[in-house]
Amino acid sequence: MHRFFVAPELLAHTGPTSTVILPEKLAHQVRDVLHLAIGEQLILLDNSGDEFVCTVAKSGRMGVEVEMRERKVGKTEPSIRVILCQALLKSARFEWVLEKGTELGVAVFVPTLCQRSMPGLKDAGPVKIQRWQHIVREAAEQCDRSRLPELSPICPLVQALNDIPSQALALVAWEKEQRRSLRNVLRSATSITGGTKPTTVVLFIGPEGGLTAEEVMLAQQRGIQVVTLGSRILRAETAAIIAVANILYELA
Repeated sequence: MHRFFVAPELLAHTGPTSTVILPEKLAHQVRDVLHLAIGEQLILLDNSGDEFVCTVAKSGRMGVEVEMRERKVGKTEPSIRVILCQALLKSARFEWVLEKGTELGVAVFVPTLCQRSMPGLKDAGPVKIQRWQHIVREAAEQCDRSRLPELSPICPLVQALNDIPSQALALVAWEKEQRRSLRNVLRSATSITGGTKPTTVVLFIGPEGGLTAEEVMLAQQRGIQVVTLGSRILRAETAAIIAVANILYELA
């Protein structure tokens, strides 16, 4: 069944048999792209965690109208809240991280400006931000999430380090670290607290050229643990997805 996030106010005060007129762009997608016929079902999402099962009631050039059938609780989010502070990358690679991170269950994306980030990336305008939001929304719809991940504004690394929530497990993956593995840190985080898992993990991933030694030292001064993802040198976007997957596997 096709799923679509819509503005919350569109579904406010609706109940069984209520009708809703779809926004123009969504109506075009339902009518002209997906060719959903009258009587076919779709799911509307208001980012509350609930799902609104609807049936196409009217469809024509004047618009598409759907009738509410059921409101139900959607699939739950991971028990671990993963905040991914991803250094800005070239456009396609960063967008790939947004898409796949959303599919895995990242709760918050923090586009982070580091010393070796590509020049010009910090100047992402409204069009670029809207594109990122569109990618996240489409990925969330595709993978059956009922809540959208948060996409924070671009911020310098220092600010991201200062904004780490209290009690969060904060990690930075660095290719020059050799002793402390991500797996061991995740398992020890549980054993140290007597089996209680951390509720939030903040993960820092560097840019294409990697984090500098000074940036890593700055993270360590704030109590962030530096970890290795293995003996291979990974692309930044690969490192992000591997690390997120392992965090959720071990803790969620």
